[in-house]
Amino acid sequence: MIYHPGKGAMWDPSILWHDGRYYAFMMYNRDGVNGLEAKHCLLAVSDDGVHWHDEAVVIEELERDRDCKVFKCMVARCGDRFILNHGVARPEGQDMLRFYESSDLRHWNYLYSTRPDPRWYGLPPDPHRWDHMYMLPKVENVGENPAAGYWGYPVAIAKPGDPRGVGMMQSADGRQWEPLPPAKVEWGDTPPVDLEWGGCERIGGRYYLIGGGVYLGFKAYGMFTFVADDPRGPFRPAPGPMRLCGNSDTHISWLAVWCRGHDELLISNYASIAPGNLAPWLLPLRKPLLDPDGSLHLTWWPGNDALKGQPLPLSKPSLALDAANGYAVTWLDERFNPDRGVIVEGVLRARPAVGAAGVNTPASVEQTPAAGFALAEPDGHAMLALIGLGSPADSQTQIGRLNADGGTFALMDASGPPHSATLTALAPGRDHSFRLLSRSGLFEFYLDDRLAQTFFYTPGPGRVGFALRHAHADLTALRAWEMSLH
Repeated sequence: MIYHPGKGAMWDPSILWHDGRYYAFMMYNRDGVNGLEAKHCLLAVSDDGVHWHDEAVVIEELERDRDCKVFKCMVARCGDRFILNHGVARPEGQDMLRFYESSDLRHWNYLYSTRPDPRWYGLPPDPHRWDHMYMLPKVENVGENPAAGYWGYPVAIAKPGDPRGVGMMQSADGRQWEPLPPAKVEWGDTPPVDLEWGGCERIGGRYYLIGGGVYLGFKAYGMFTFVADDPRGPFRPAPGPMRLCGNSDTHISWLAVWCRGHDELLISNYASIAPGNLAPWLLPLRKPLLDPDGSLHLTWWPGNDALKGQPLPLSKPSLALDAANGYAVTWLDERFNPDRGVIVEGVLRARPAVGAAGVNTPASVEQTPAAGFALAEPDGHAMLALIGLGSPADSQTQIGRLNADGGTFALMDASGPPHSATLTALAPGRDHSFRLLSRSGLFEFYLDDRLAQTFFYTPGPGRVGFALRHAHADLTALRAWEMSLH
């Protein structure tokens, strides 16, 4: 949505802030449209975490002539240097980590490569993986050379017969790493599975591990949260909803990873503009939020306000909408360039239509009252994002295509209880602030600053609207901006 390389395709960006700039390192296919065929690492830079530009190819896979591929890079400040590690997909398997060091994040010196320690981790012909490793200081804020050392969380598969755990290493200086037994995971009633990890960070004295995969009945890649009181576990599924982000039925959102911003923790993520597209875009950075029960959520990062470019005056700064029966869409008069993008903000208050099916009635969830957004597609179709009216325990966020006849809704994605940490309900009669962002076939929306969902659509005539199902709504304080790209 906000960045992809000017040429070729990327995959799996990792971001950190240093000395006034943000740095993103990513798998890079210089000449193709499949980021998973990467044989290089690309560096992109940004002064604000929003406006990015290609800087340079900083690493070439050492065995690219043997068709070895660069997989995800992880970078961390370790004392007076930076350490980068990246996975390698070899013809023999995805089972190697390469390590580099740098003093300036631009020029990297190769150190060495490692493979799984057979005492604890699988080797061929057993299931095996030894891939990108997130690096975490054991103690924070101990000068420029933390003597306590570092924890590492590589993506790994424990030996057959061992419980599914979390790969671990440790280092005194960030340069030389010692393998450790896997951190335990106490799965409880949650089915065990091998996930790939987007890193472990310390918040309020606890350790939050985010991991992704196809899991818990969702048909597409999603992101899930595990929590521990100690950096070596045991980790447990997060209390309450643990599905942090990602899509429930369609493969477009991918691995989220912790990002060390300017004196703050952030989370970065990326997405494809259509199912099967392997040249994804970086999404806006998100701010993690902990609920009182310790569950993790993604929220709007205030730095993303830099995405707001030229204001788009609206002829209708407020709207009253009605859908007493079925679906209704009301379009803003203004049009925008889908390739440049648009941001729309406002306040939404909705209530069920008289006689509409309630969330506790036997009616199907597709018939329950909902309100949300619409993006115009070709041939009169519209992509709708609808948030149920009711309690979070009983409601869903649904995304689907409303056909040109205005009465046929094809459900494409649904998120809701018990696993979704995204916002999935509108309280009837209550004001909810919202943000809708759309560019180049991707859109995402926030309610009360919480991420609700990211999804794709087919760009059409450049129209944004508001949608209802069996509901009434008032929209106020509407504002819009062309997305700032530079």
